Amino acid sequence: MDTAPIFNKISGDYDRFNHLFSLSIDKRWRRGATRVASRIARKMAFSRGCQVSDIKVVDLACGTGDLSIMLAKRGLTVTGLDISEGMLEKGREKVEKLWKGEFSRYPKPVLTLGDGADMSFEDGSVDIITIAYGIRNFDDRPSSLREIIRVLSPGGALLILEFGEPKNALFRLVYKPYFRHIMPGMASALTLGKDAAAYRYFISSVEKFPKFERFCKELSQAGFQFVGHKCQTGGISVLYRAFKSVGK
Repeated sequence: MDTAPIFNKISGDYDRFNHLFSLSIDKRWRRGATRVASRIARKMAFSRGCQVSDIKVVDLACGTGDLSIMLAKRGLTVTGLDISEGMLEKGREKVEKLWKGEFSRYPKPVLTLGDGADMSFEDGSVDIITIAYGIRNFDDRPSSLREIIRVLSPGGALLILEFGEPKNALFRLVYKPYFRHIMPGMASALTLGKDAAAYRYFISSVEKFPKFERFCKELSQAGFQFVGHKCQTGGISVLYRAFKSVGK
């Protein structure tokens, strides 16, 4: 399914609704992924005898650039890729505004049009790949994961944030009606119905995505090693971590 038109349509409201519906907890989820990426990058830089800024990061499905910006603030060299030009335009506006001020001392992230299933990077040329809440939108995940392995350097890391569901049964009982009915209803009301189809797609894509151990199994089957996951906010969000073999 070509999701670019969907995200082009909602790009103007995307950040606002993300923060509203998650009560801004989505920022904490991204900060958690950023800390992990930063630790991995520092270890890589130390083992290679280079600077952290020499570690190349690609943020796939970067959207409006929130994670790309957080990674760049850690001193990493970041390229953000997305298939939606509308989302990228919003992200570039944020980058230009932020890098005119205090963030100018950090490497400036580059946000550009690109598809995670067919990247222009050379084999083994990327050290860390991140994906925040976008992997479920990839049409052919196995093919995309093979492409990610291709461009990752030996020992390179893949970090994925994706929605899960509460592990606690009582929490899940409260959360599911909110997620399935209240949240899309609010989105439809706030946009006067113009984005209703987009948010129905959002709900459907989250519910269909394999969660927790099932997605870890997909990563292992694709050829990744040391695959694991960590629940955030009781399982509403999940941080998956996987590595390319050092010998590849």
